[in-house]
Amino acid sequence: MTTDETQNLTRIHHDARSAYEAGRQTPDGIANPDDAEFLKTIGISTQFLFDCVDDFSHYGEPDLKTFLALCDIRAGYFREVQHGVPASRTVGECELPPKTDEFDGIAWLPRVIRKAECFLHGCLCPDIMYGCAGDRAFLAKHQVSLQDFLTKVRDTDGNPALMAKFLRSAK
Repeated sequence: MTTDETQNLTRIHHDARSAYEAGRQTPDGIANPDDAEFLKTIGISTQFLFDCVDDFSHYGEPDLKTFLALCDIRAGYFREVQHGVPASRTVGECELPPKTDEFDGIAWLPRVIRKAECFLHGCLCPDIMYGCAGDRAFLAKHQVSLQDFLTKVRDTDGNPALMAKFLRSAK
């Protein structure tokens, strides 16, 4: 993202936190129409903004730095891979691997990989958040940030064997 886009996104996040604290606690009420339109131009949904602000208000994370990093990765993918064309469908929660699914003995890995892929593609259903408390706890256990995991999923096309190796090497 450009410096101007990052500054705009920082302001939008700040304004969304203020809106949330003032009681506008829905994805539709978290951003004004101009800000919602800007988010669309970089492939970010108001739902993701809301989820980040909501979780921050309850858990103190994801912080602004993490939010900006995730938006930067998504915006790059949206522009470079999707050429600014939004996904044609959303992936529902029932299509995600269960939380108990394992790959190479690592529970949650198939689910968090798929959630990261869907976030990158902009097709994650509104009921699910990449970077939720469960994802954050899983990645913290493996000493990996949300943004590093997302980058690795992008760079490996979500290959589970490479992702398991990445998690094991991160400790």
